Order: sequence, then structure tokens, then C-alpha cells
Amino acid sequence: MKQRADRFRRLPRESFDVVVIGAGIGGLTAAALLAKRGKSVLVVDQHYVPGGNATIFKRPGYEFDIGIHYVGQCGPGEAMPSILHAAGARGVEFAAMDPDGFDTLVFPELSFRVPRGIDAYRDRLVEHFPSEVRGIERYVDMLRQVHKLQGIAANPKAALSILPKALGALYWSRATLGAFFDTCTRDPLLRAVLAGESGDYGQPPSRASLLFHSALMLHYLESGGYYPKGGGQVMSDALADSIEESGGKVLLSTRALRIVVEGGRARGVEIENKHIGRRTVHAATVISNADIKRTLLELLPEEAVSRRTRRRATRWEMSPALGIAYLGVKRSAIELSARRTNYWIYPHTDQELEYRTIARGKLSDQPMTYISSASLKDPDYPRYAPPGVVNLELMGLAPSNPEAWGVSAAAFDSGSYSDSSAYAEAKAAYAERLKRVASGVIPGLADAVVFEEVATPLTHTRYTLSTGGTSYGLALIPGQFLHRRPGAKTEIEGLLLCGASTRMGHGIMGAMMSGVAAAAALVGGRVYRDALRGAPVAPTPPEAVFSRAAAPPA
Repeated sequence: MKQRADRFRRLPRESFDVVVIGAGIGGLTAAALLAKRGKSVLVVDQHYVPGGNATIFKRPGYEFDIGIHYVGQCGPGEAMPSILHAAGARGVEFAAMDPDGFDTLVFPELSFRVPRGIDAYRDRLVEHFPSEVRGIERYVDMLRQVHKLQGIAANPKAALSILPKALGALYWSRATLGAFFDTCTRDPLLRAVLAGESGDYGQPPSRASLLFHSALMLHYLESGGYYPKGGGQVMSDALADSIEESGGKVLLSTRALRIVVEGGRARGVEIENKHIGRRTVHAATVISNADIKRTLLELLPEEAVSRRTRRRATRWEMSPALGIAYLGVKRSAIELSARRTNYWIYPHTDQELEYRTIARGKLSDQPMTYISSASLKDPDYPRYAPPGVVNLELMGLAPSNPEAWGVSAAAFDSGSYSDSSAYAEAKAAYAERLKRVASGVIPGLADAVVFEEVATPLTHTRYTLSTGGTSYGLALIPGQFLHRRPGAKTEIEGLLLCGASTRMGHGIMGAMMSGVAAAAALVGGRVYRDALRGAPVAPTPPEAVFSRAAAPPA
């Protein structure tokens, strides 16, 4: 990271072309693209490192990734390297995960490895479920239709030839995954396998958007999973460096207090940090990469936001949050070292049960547990863990209400909870549940742990200011998908949005694409074309295709 000390102390001017609130991947991408096109850009973030969820934290001998665990479309000419190149982010390389199983789904009855390639995926499903061929073919055909629709974004002129081949996807565009499953299979294990990566978007089949699920599956199936060499911070630092090399400024440990609106137009941002005090920075354009609810309900003056928008923002449902146990584990206990895969461990096939438990504000006794290891995905990087130790992350769904973690609402609001014994006990108990489930893949895990730290949704809120501590933004349900999510443009002139709650969706790729969309909204669609030059298809379905689609049968 270049000029790191200067990212806290100095504001070179009081006026910029663009001020970006939030140095998450979306905000950094938008800022880098605009700075390369000659715009003077300031990015402010309350955290002490850039990246939002794409950051690491360090402990003696360890580096742990906060939010990047795997990414798709990272091969030569694909979307991720194309966007990074367009944004001027240099030196980012990706390690490919196991092409025969970048994800491994573990159920009591079955262990299923998800391979790269739609055909290989289809064949493996049939191998394990030979009596369900018809339903599998129907499901895979839906993936292929969504893939065709994605191609329209990259080549709009092809729409007339593509749309007749994707009528099924259009017909089901407002459906849940579960409703579509009902037309494919009744086999509970097959349904659980098909939805085995639902933790990537945080919804059960009964509520998840079918089309978003399909787009996410394609994101990984097309070219497999990848992990950034050196961890997610490498991507964020490369984007931040590009901004500053193009004459922009990244200012960290800096809180955005309010968006200044005058005459119905965004005019700047009031900011504050301990070195420069409270300042108003003027700008022709403000891009908010901050939490969508905080942007519309807290940062903007109440009179600047229409009643309809405030009502919608108040009612929006956020995605569930996550809890994470960061572990250092003796390498001798790890038998998965030859595999660059993620593990999704399910104690049973009823995926709805856990989501219902979380929705009630309770912790699951047997949580679905996701295992990721930077040490195994990127074995040549020495800083993930000390010699003889593996960096391991165990992750699960988690309730965001403070009471579930032994914390009162008042203590949470005041920030006085982090050192309380009740909170420490709740975190330790949650970690024990994750380790107990994970021991099904790593026998003797509990005895092999030499380092442990736990993050909760409360932790995530503290560092990213996200509503409910979610990493995924607005819930990815049919009623909040594509045109039912905020676009880059807002009703306030000069205010643009990017981030996980916008139409491009969540995750690293969704956030990056939201940054591309925000930049394109300001300086024109050429930015979008340049960013995806060399990429075979757009990573998410174009909202224009689905906005007029018919509803599925009741």
C-alpha cells in the first residue's frame, strides 16, 4: 500500500469532481475508473484500511481474509482481470482452485464435489442421482437459458436471436428457487445439493431468487473458483493505489457525517476525522458505496428524500449476517491439504430450518458450516499462518440482534459491549458449534487449534456500518432483485449509488460491477464496454431483460 500514512492526515483540497463514500470494492472501482478518466476523486472510509469486505486483519504470525473466499471469472480475458485492468489495478494474480471440485458439499448421506463446467456439473449430478435425470436436465437447462440472457449485456444486438431461446428464464424471472425445484424434483437430497451453495447469497430455496441463484452458479461453473494471491487486501490496495496514481485521494479513518444537498442536488459531503477535524468537501457528484439504508435514511437530509423512497428504504429486507471463527490449526491435523476447495457442511438436508432459526434471532445448534483456507488455496504465500500451521476460517449464518450475543441494545449502541464477559462467552460457544460440525471433515479439529478469534455480525457492523451486520446487502429475494433494487442513479441529481444492495448484486464481482455501473452513469457507457473488454459474458443478468417478464404460475 503506497502513501499509507498520508491516507489519514491530509486533505489536499476542499473541492473535487467526485466524492465517494465508502472504500469498499464498488466504491474503489468507481473511483479508479473515474480517476483514470481525468476526474478529481476523493474516497473516504471510516475504516483504517481500504476495501470494505475485501480486507484482511493481522495478528502476530497470521493474516485472515475478511470477505474474499473465492471468486469466479478470473481466467485470462474474463471479467475480473478485465475490470481490474480497466481500473489501473496492477499486480493482482489469482490462484485457481480445484477444477474437479472448487466446492465440496457434505451431507450425512453424500459428499458432492462441484466441478468446473456446466456439462461436468450435469454429468456429476446424474452420476449421483441417476433416477432424477429429467429433473436435473430441466435445472441445467435453466442455467443455460440464464447464460444466454447474460450474453445480451455483452452484445445487445444479439437480443432478438437470444430471447426466443430463453423464454423459460423470462417466464420464471419472478420465481423462487424452491418454486422451480417443485417442477424438477421432490428428492430432498438432490434439492439440498442443488442449493448447496445458498450460503453464498444467504437465502433458503423457499425465498431465494431463482435467477440470482442461477447467475451465481454460472459465475463459478463457467471457469471455476479462484483466490487472489496474497489475499483480498491485494485487490483493494491495487485499486486504491491506482486512484492515487491518477491524482485522486483516499482518506481513511474518516466518517461521512452527511451528504450536502442544496437545490435538490448533491453538492458534497461533510466528513470528520481526528487529524483534519470536521470539513465539508464540495463535489459535483457524490457516489455512495455506504450501506443503502444508512445512505437514504441517515446521510441524506430527510427533506431531500421523497416519502416513497423513504418508505421503501424502511421496508427493505436485509440479507442474513454471518459469524466467523478464524483459526490457526496444526497442519498435521489437516488432511485436505492437497485440495483447493471450500467445504459446505450440512448436518441435514432441511436448509429451511436454519434460516427460520436465524430469522427468530436464535443461534442454530448445528449450523451449516463453511470452511475456507487461504493457506491451502494460496500455499506459496507465507503470511497466512506460522510454519506448521494452517489458516482456517469457519463460517455460518448468524443472528444480528445483540441479545443473541449476550449484549443489550444499549451496550451495542454505545459500543461498550466488546469486552464484556457475556459477549466473549457467546462468541466462544458459537465457535464451538462451528468446530463441532467442521470436525466431520477435519477429525480432531478442536484439539489441533492453536489460535482462535471470532467475529460476529456486531463486529461487522462496527467496521463497515452495515445494517444488521450483513455482508450481502439487500436480501436476494424476487421482490428485491434486478429492477426492484436501487440502480446507480437516484432521484437526487448528482447522487449515484454502488455496492452490494444495487442491481448488480452482492459479492466481489457484483460490487465491482456496481462500481462500473456508477462510473458509466456519470461519464457514459464506454466505461462499461472498456471494463468488460475481453470478458465473454457480463457477470450478471441485464435488468432490462427481466423487468417486463411474466410472473410464474401461482
